[in-house]
Amino acid sequence: MLKVLLTPACAMALVFAGGSVAMGQNDSRSAAQNSREEKGSSKTVTENGTAKTDTDTVFGKVEAFDQGKSIKVSVPGTIITTKSFDLSGKDVTANVASGIKVGDWVRVKETTDNSGHKTVKVDHSSEKKAPHDKS
Repeated sequence: MLKVLLTPACAMALVFAGGSVAMGQNDSRSAAQNSREEKGSSKTVTENGTAKTDTDTVFGKVEAFDQGKSIKVSVPGTIITTKSFDLSGKDVTANVASGIKVGDWVRVKETTDNSGHKTVKVDHSSEKKAPHDKS
């Protein structure tokens, strides 16, 4: 008798548990779908030679943030729906707006120069959908 009653109860528990896991995955997918990534490259010719700069700008939701070390942001159109940015290191200069936390929508702009030095700038984004970059 106990076996007969326990089986439907276990089945219901699995259905509810699976639904909550699926909802968590949908939140992550939704953030990735509303995010945007832009990549660019520019060359500047000077008296000292040609300087090349690569830029990667991501508008997305903060999935993880370890202050002074790294930030992980949702990104669109990829199998892996997040992208991590290093905020520390020998060749990294980081500028993170105050008050950034997990769940916030941000713009992360990573610029790499000729020598491999990276500059990472993290700003709040006021919209939950990726705005058009104006800088």
